[in-house]
Amino acid sequence: MASTWRRLGSTTLGSAGDTITVDGLDAVDRLRIEIHAPASGTLDMCYLRFNNDSGSNYSVSKSNNGGGTDSNNSITGILWQTNSGAYDQYATFTVYNNTSKEKLVILQQMETLSGASNAPERKELTGKWSNTSAQITRVDAVNGGSGDFATGSKVTVFGATDDVLTDTQTDSTIFEETDTGKHYIWNATSDSWTEIA
Repeated sequence: MASTWRRLGSTTLGSAGDTITVDGLDAVDRLRIEIHAPASGTLDMCYLRFNNDSGSNYSVSKSNNGGGTDSNNSITGILWQTNSGAYDQYATFTVYNNTSKEKLVILQQMETLSGASNAPERKELTGKWSNTSAQITRVDAVNGGSGDFATGSKVTVFGATDDVLTDTQTDSTIFEETDTGKHYIWNATSDSWTEIA
């Protein structure tokens, strides 16, 4: 399986707020969602939601700083931040986005207070959205705390489609022989490789 990641969409807050939405995304097989969300006041109970679904259709298992795992089931989004505080958040979600399967999510996250004396904390999470009838084309990051995501907070979504690899060559395919460093170009007309360097 080969893939090329491309940016599908991005939203940056022009003023502090509780929701960051990226909508109108192409429906693709895999997503990578990056969130950078500095706090304006207290962030808490932050969720990632798909296709504007705020129903109890999500579940997660998470671990903080390599500690034990706890789970939350039948919740209203992928619960990615539960520490009440004015933390600077950076999170990367990888999502398997098959139409007819539950959407599987892996999260790597860090949060930190400013200053060299405050070591960052980390979170690992697995989760899922139980939808089995649609691919994700909208993402919402939602803060349930008393504060806001600060101005400049940003959600960026990248996507990739699974490709089938074949051994079929097309004109202009270039091959490098690693042990000699020689380069060859494929000529479909003659069905042969031609050394070019």
